[in-house]
Amino acid sequence: MLDNVKEIHIEPTSLCNAECPMCARNVLGKEINPYITLKSLSTKWFEGNIKPDTIKKLQKVFFCGNVGDPASTPELLDIISYLKISNPDLVVGLNSNGGLKTKDWWTRLGRLLNGPLDYCVFSIDGLEDTNHIYRVNVNWQKIMENTKAFIDTGASAHWDMLVFDHNKHQVNQIKDLAYSMRFKWFRTKETDRWDTYQEVQLEPATQFVPKVYSKEVECEKNRDSSVFLDYTGKFWPCCHMAEAYLNKIGYELHQDIRMYDNEKLMTEYQLRLDNRNPFYICSRACGITTNKRQQWKSETQLR
Repeated sequence: MLDNVKEIHIEPTSLCNAECPMCARNVLGKEINPYITLKSLSTKWFEGNIKPDTIKKLQKVFFCGNVGDPASTPELLDIISYLKISNPDLVVGLNSNGGLKTKDWWTRLGRLLNGPLDYCVFSIDGLEDTNHIYRVNVNWQKIMENTKAFIDTGASAHWDMLVFDHNKHQVNQIKDLAYSMRFKWFRTKETDRWDTYQEVQLEPATQFVPKVYSKEVECEKNRDSSVFLDYTGKFWPCCHMAEAYLNKIGYELHQDIRMYDNEKLMTEYQLRLDNRNPFYICSRACGITTNKRQQWKSETQLR
């Protein structure tokens, strides 16, 4: 399964403090998606399933996923320690809303992510008066305390901002704040999930919904020699496919991939690409004229 893989995208948990309305974890920001369970991967699972010899061959591991915030993972620091001990040159990244755990926990994380290319992306979608509109239940004061604790260790912090109509006027102010707080990067993007979450009571900053998705695909998995590991211990070709498979909202859009299990999808996706008949999610996420890279609106290196 991991032969020739250089990068693993790991979803270590389905636990999260937030109720974002366009997240597959819940149903329009309300009840939990019935297709998921609440659990996390353990250090013991990694020790039993991803051995040091395999880790030594990897270039990068990053913790993000579809339905949980990695910082919710009870044993995340121990898991990262195991990976780092197995391969000191491994690049390790993390994405979080920043509103979980304690300042001490974030200090410990910062000291672990001490490699020259290690990083943590903080997904913060506004200022104190707007972040919670999308990042529902995420406490602003906790974000500020936790990001400061992480950055004070010298670790690399990136600020990623989802831009909507309600926060687009704050982009420059937020970039200035990120600079003053010593973030290394500031990026803005727009979600591409409007085809799925048409009932969400939010407005896009611009109209970013393609009418037709490209059949010609530049596959992200193939480009990065990567694989996706979900919180149950299953491997998938990529996070986009794993998310589409369990979506409750937009279920009807992804009937094509539900003909297969995750193991069969590891090869079926390529057969479909070779025959120029990609899955809907492949066209949506990686089509040459409709890929997720088009979400990105700005990318600024602050330091």
